[in-house]
Amino acid sequence: MHVKSALIAVAVSSAAFYTIGRYGSEIRWPEAPSPAVQQALAQSEKSPEPAQPAMPELAQAETEFAQAPAAPGRPAAPAPQRVDETALRYFASQGDTRRFEAELARLRALYPEWKPPTDLNTPPPAGDPELERMWKLFADGKFGEVRAAIAQRSSADPNWQVPVDLVAQLDRVEAGQRLINASNAKQWEQVIRIGTETPALLTCANVDALWRVAEAFVQTKAPERARDAYAYVLTNCTNPAERLGTMQKALADLPEASIGQLLGQERQNEFASIRDEIARRRIGKAAEDPSLTATPEDLRRIEALANAVTTPDDAILLGFYTFHHGEPAKAVTWFQTALARNGGAKAAEGAVLALGATQKYEEAETLGAQWLGASPANRKAYLDVATALITQEPAPRLERAVIERIAKTVGVDRYAPGGAGLGWYAYNSGQIAAAETWFETALTWDRGYEPAAYGLALVHQRLRDQAGLRAIIAEWRSRSPRIADLLNPARRRVDTREARPLPDASPADRPVPTPAPAELASRRAVRAEPAPRTSYEDDVPAMVATRRPAPERPRSGSCGSGAGGAAALQRGWCLLNLRRPAAAAAAFDAALRSGNAQVAADAAAGKAYAKIQQGLTAEASAAAAAAKLPPARQRELQSLLLSERFYAQYDAKDYNGALITLGERARFASETTDLMLMRGWSYFNLGRYDDASQIFEALYKANRSPQALSGLTAIRDVTQRNRS
Repeated sequence: MHVKSALIAVAVSSAAFYTIGRYGSEIRWPEAPSPAVQQALAQSEKSPEPAQPAMPELAQAETEFAQAPAAPGRPAAPAPQRVDETALRYFASQGDTRRFEAELARLRALYPEWKPPTDLNTPPPAGDPELERMWKLFADGKFGEVRAAIAQRSSADPNWQVPVDLVAQLDRVEAGQRLINASNAKQWEQVIRIGTETPALLTCANVDALWRVAEAFVQTKAPERARDAYAYVLTNCTNPAERLGTMQKALADLPEASIGQLLGQERQNEFASIRDEIARRRIGKAAEDPSLTATPEDLRRIEALANAVTTPDDAILLGFYTFHHGEPAKAVTWFQTALARNGGAKAAEGAVLALGATQKYEEAETLGAQWLGASPANRKAYLDVATALITQEPAPRLERAVIERIAKTVGVDRYAPGGAGLGWYAYNSGQIAAAETWFETALTWDRGYEPAAYGLALVHQRLRDQAGLRAIIAEWRSRSPRIADLLNPARRRVDTREARPLPDASPADRPVPTPAPAELASRRAVRAEPAPRTSYEDDVPAMVATRRPAPERPRSGSCGSGAGGAAALQRGWCLLNLRRPAAAAAAFDAALRSGNAQVAADAAAGKAYAKIQQGLTAEASAAAAAAKLPPARQRELQSLLLSERFYAQYDAKDYNGALITLGERARFASETTDLMLMRGWSYFNLGRYDDASQIFEALYKANRSPQALSGLTAIRDVTQRNRS
């Protein structure tokens, strides 16, 4: 098929088609040919018989153009060329099937009326060894040497005429190399120019060149021309792999409407995989935009594929589609199928979200915890379901390790809804100091998060801290009607129903009206000793996390509001004793700016205590380093900071590191009971049962500690199991 029947550049009278070659500079394809023409095109590829022109209308337009009188300034049309069969005969004689077929296709495209000779297998007449050598160099890909041989012979024999076909072959091959180089360099206009100037490149014998020209049209914002290039391949070329590859490229480059037109040229269901991919695209868009709906046909197609294979991708796609279209139970099934097929982080993310949507929060939290480090999306999914878990009504009875895991993740991500959720969890379990700390911390992460501000206001009201309550009301009066109404005399006593967020708030912000476990497992409440263990394979049950409070300071009825450095310092200590570390840190910062060296040193120490109380050990270390304190105070701060490091290492199951840190801490202070108990569990988790037994026995003898007895029981069970 001659590419001139598919490329357009120069208008021919009023005809609907144009021709290209040395007359034009723009590549263009005509509209889709008629069915009769398509049949003729297909036949020209299959049959060795003489082929009619691919597009009779275009051939006629070209003939008229060639026969028309030369316009002023326009050269007359050249006479028809004699078909040079030298290359065809040479490739046939050498048994070079690939080049023979490419040359045959090229000649048929250039000369539609040409009939291939019947004696191609007959060696060409002998008598020109030098020309034979040139063709041999060409067949070996030594095109530069061919050019040199032509120049040398032309110089030595001025009467020698280089075969036209040899020159044409060289021009075509070299143009193909330039086109590839321009395409690789993304010089799209150059690609189009080369294709325009060398139409012999753009045939079924060189589909790669057609693909590259199509890509150039896409990159130069002419997708309709790219569609025409792909349509040319589908209309004229028969290689199954090249036809499928053409559709795959079109699918990546063109809008869906153009793809539908190309699919009309399918033969014997050869593009089933393309139709599958189109269905996936439609379902994927609808999964991301719930306002869109996939057709039943597309859903059936992908469901059948998902059930027929062992890969996870289609199951994940259907999981997100059903999740976002109100079918979370079905989504859970698809995501679990994907997980069973090693679907990885994306399948886990979807499963966690879908389980949460079906209110299976504990199952969702357990699964989500296994994928926390996989991606930000997995962490976000975990935080959402974990927050929903701790804000259920009534509150679930959760393992201490679960609560501590949630608190740790919330703290690392500075997730305000989760911080407020832990605040409500503590508030409704009667742990007002821990609730206040969590609400304040959530507000430091997001100052505009109203549920945390409302919870903090209720804490101040419950503590009868009128000054603190009025400050919050003043800040939020214009933004939160329920906060503004807290001092309304007509307002009845706050109950658990009034502690709910505003109607438009997320369900994750709902408070928990029933009591929680005895200690809030966060880095905001006083650390307790381990509870008796029910399992000894893992480490000790999670501890409650804020450590010892700051040293007592004289307190007055309110924390005051003075602006001076000394007043700010006093206010900071007062707030710290009220377990309001975030507000205390702000007051200490104000005192640090006072300019008084003694006040600044004391404020730096206070800020370090406040940061410790918040669980922000890095900031606490920085504040302690900036404080010029007496040795006793420095030792106290170092002891607290090393305790924080120990807890972090213990939580990370770095038991050797935790024991080393305890050794460092011993230089500044003696070990408390809870630290001794955790030393024992560190030994236990390292398999040092004799050392652990000594610690637990000493603690049990000293105060009959049930936690120490639990440790001794654990050692006995493990050693008996090992002996058996």
